[in-house]
Amino acid sequence: MAARVLIVDDERTFRLVAETALSAEGLEVRCAGNGREALKLGDEFGPDLVILDRNLPDCDGLSLLARFVEPARNGRVAPLVLMATAYAEIEHAVQALKAGAYDYLAKPLQLPELTHKVKSALRTRKLEERVERLEQSLGSATGREVHLGDSPGMKRVSELIQAVAQSPITTVLIEGESGTGKQIVARRIHERTAALSAARGGDPAPPFIELNAAALPEQFVESELFGHERGAFTDAKGQKRGLLELADGGSLFLDEIGELSPAAQAKLLKVLETGVFRRLGGVDDVRVTLRFIAATHDDLPRAVRGGQFREDLYHRLDVFRIQIPPLRDRVGDLLPLARGFVREFAERMGKRIGAIGPEAERLLSAYRYPGNVRELRNVIERAVILEGSDVLSGSSILLNPPPAPGSESALQRSIAARGRPPTLAEVERDYLEDLLRYTGGNKSSVARLMGVSFPTVTRKMAEHGLTASEHPPT
Repeated sequence: MAARVLIVDDERTFRLVAETALSAEGLEVRCAGNGREALKLGDEFGPDLVILDRNLPDCDGLSLLARFVEPARNGRVAPLVLMATAYAEIEHAVQALKAGAYDYLAKPLQLPELTHKVKSALRTRKLEERVERLEQSLGSATGREVHLGDSPGMKRVSELIQAVAQSPITTVLIEGESGTGKQIVARRIHERTAALSAARGGDPAPPFIELNAAALPEQFVESELFGHERGAFTDAKGQKRGLLELADGGSLFLDEIGELSPAAQAKLLKVLETGVFRRLGGVDDVRVTLRFIAATHDDLPRAVRGGQFREDLYHRLDVFRIQIPPLRDRVGDLLPLARGFVREFAERMGKRIGAIGPEAERLLSAYRYPGNVRELRNVIERAVILEGSDVLSGSSILLNPPPAPGSESALQRSIAARGRPPTLAEVERDYLEDLLRYTGGNKSSVARLMGVSFPTVTRKMAEHGLTASEHPPT
């Protein structure tokens, strides 16, 4: 089926020349002389591409552009738009690109440029359609929600994902509070990249490998990342391929990157710079080509200033940064996310809960969610378990209660003791001291309660001048 092109221009000569040239390329072409005709033809003809003049007799071309690039008209995918503008009005072309145009054409018209740009745009449209089909297929197969959110912050995240997916080995650094969905964004980057690769005839299922640097003891992280040879250490009974090798050709997601030991940081820096590493105990170089996606909820620049994180590694990771806003800053996404979680858990539990009641919506919307999307998901899972009707009611929504009236928070007590708000370092020291006292100086227990690695606890204690022996159990 021939691609469809709609030419919108009030100059009859331009329409005739462009229509003749594009029809000769095997395209189906229609023409309109003003905005009213263009919208009518747009609905009837369903063009894949629109060539749109900036100046029309009955409307401004930019306002018509906005109509064409809407997500859908009559159920159809929005066409790509080439904005035609005079050489002297290039600033208008820039405005059009910012408003959603695919590209622009300079007038007076040059036929080679016209055919080249039209063919390029149509190739892009076919590629995007294939990517969309692959993503829908992938989303159905995995059961994951493809949509990230409609708030301005999450729309920006989606735009950045789309942009970086075009470059399959660019390193990405994802920042955000715990529970905001950094792992989901990392997967989305990988899946979008994989879909583009498949559309171009590449591997449709490249590997996606994950490592949480805070979840493993320091001595195991390097073995997991780089692998080892037989006899590299006491328990190395045979050769083991590391996660870097397993991720070759795909993506390696390194969560909580700030928890890597100095030795692991140095080795990772070399891989980022050269694509080459050696297994522990090995002498042969192993070369890999993959995308590194790092994530952190820490302030890495602060860690660099404090000497806990290598500056050169930070700059190697910070090639393409994506900042995920906390849920409290994207309230417009809260109820749509909640409804999605209700559908997920209702289906999993065999329940017919089809809606969230008004009181439940009020309770969900009034809460601040310090645990972000992860906490919202847990709240909804608990509510679906408790709900006995077809509508999620307020009585099933169990949220963490606020402090009792008159009670003092730890922060309030700290301010009262110091006469000022504590610094972040002081808060960290107080927290660490409390846990050491609670566990009787057991650093392994402290690490488990804090959700960090044992070496991190040891390092933090050294930073704050704390020792386990000074903290007997209370």
